[in-house]
Amino acid sequence: MGENNHDMMNGEGDHGGRPYMGWVVTVVIAFLIVVPVRRYCIESYRISTNAMEEALHQGDYIFVDKLPLEGNPGRNKVVLFTSPLLKDTVSKPLFLSRCIGMPGDTILVSGDGYEVNGRRIPHSPRSLNTCFITQKSASDFLKALQKLNIPVRNWKNETFGFSFSLTAFEEYQLREELTEEMNIHFIRNQVAPYKLVVPRKDRAYRLDEAALTACKEAILTESGEKAVFRDGKLYLDGRETTFFFFKQDYYWMLSDNVDESVDSRHLGFIPREHIIGNAWFCWFSRDKQRIFKPVN
Repeated sequence: MGENNHDMMNGEGDHGGRPYMGWVVTVVIAFLIVVPVRRYCIESYRISTNAMEEALHQGDYIFVDKLPLEGNPGRNKVVLFTSPLLKDTVSKPLFLSRCIGMPGDTILVSGDGYEVNGRRIPHSPRSLNTCFITQKSASDFLKALQKLNIPVRNWKNETFGFSFSLTAFEEYQLREELTEEMNIHFIRNQVAPYKLVVPRKDRAYRLDEAALTACKEAILTESGEKAVFRDGKLYLDGRETTFFFFKQDYYWMLSDNVDESVDSRHLGFIPREHIIGNAWFCWFSRDKQRIFKPVN
């Protein structure tokens, strides 16, 4: 009788304990797999801005490839990164932009697109540009937008007319549709051209006026109190210098929606340690045509 009771108690213990232990083991294994995957391989993020319109919409969910492989970050890829500004070191806000410049590249930025190492790279056909229409032609212009099924984006009342946002392809469609007289009153906002060289690790970097502006935060981060900017010049340990050796590679990021975003024009060059990874593909969007499509 005693032996039977003992066997029954063992049986009850195994019956109730083994499933419980199985769940514990499953949860632990899942935790050990999921955490490293999210930290070092792939992680999901929600797009909270319209910086990459029309490539990505605000509210889209994407997977970001974090693997430290060649091409990550990649040229002309959409990249997720944290702010390199010293004032943002605690909160570290996230930004999403297109990688225009790789370490060592020479970049010429203009209203027509980019030249990287002398090779022209046009703006993405989905990138948004700010345009202007005079009050005289606004009514007919809105009718043309409706006819072509083009959405009215960022429509703002200005002194002599209205500003708004269009993709490059939408602008082409409109100019084909509008009369010659209306095209005169339809103007695209022009970007002042500028030229930059993207800092490369352990290479001498000449500091002209544009470079000093773009590299200021990076130099302060790498040199700390040794660096002082005064009267448009850099002083290291009290001595004026026109060259700087950076300790890591940097990148130049520009958003497709250039007028409604924060990118390297505001943050300067983005150091390698602030790069999270390439935007891989969209796994959820209100636009069903985007779901499970790669981010381009």
